[in-house]
Amino acid sequence: MKNYNYIVILVGVCGTGKSAVGQKVAQRLEVPFFDADKLPTSNYLPKGKLPQEVDLEKWLTCVEGLIATQSTQKGCVISCSVLKVVHRRRLSANIDHQLDWVYMNASYDNVAQRVEQLRDNDRSASVLKSDFETLEAPKRALTIDMTYPEGEIVDTILKYLARKYG
Repeated sequence: MKNYNYIVILVGVCGTGKSAVGQKVAQRLEVPFFDADKLPTSNYLPKGKLPQEVDLEKWLTCVEGLIATQSTQKGCVISCSVLKVVHRRRLSANIDHQLDWVYMNASYDNVAQRVEQLRDNDRSASVLKSDFETLEAPKRALTIDMTYPEGEIVDTILKYLARKYG
């Protein structure tokens, strides 16, 4: 693909495959990949908790800094379970760079089954209900149906970027 410093942010509830897809997209774009849910925003993180559950403000500031830094370099792909519109707006507000949002859409049953199969996910299927209740689906994002094969999802994202940026 044409050399452009893409900032691609994959959003959705935990268990939709954001990290797996994001790593492959980053590899194909030859840019770094970051899992924002695993950013070290504090020295102490209670077991089973994600940074945004412990200190949302600190986590959002950390993600903002990551986006700002990477936008001045070669770009990146970020997986991020930022579920609310207000938080996505905040991440976009102070950056003078195009952010490409990709919404990893899946049903509760599909995600619960996926989490059950992975078993090493940070969250159990029982916590997913809260994520789905919190989720405010993005309206200005490429929406991806997570029931498609991973390779097809990666290709769809890359084709979207190629059409958008030529």
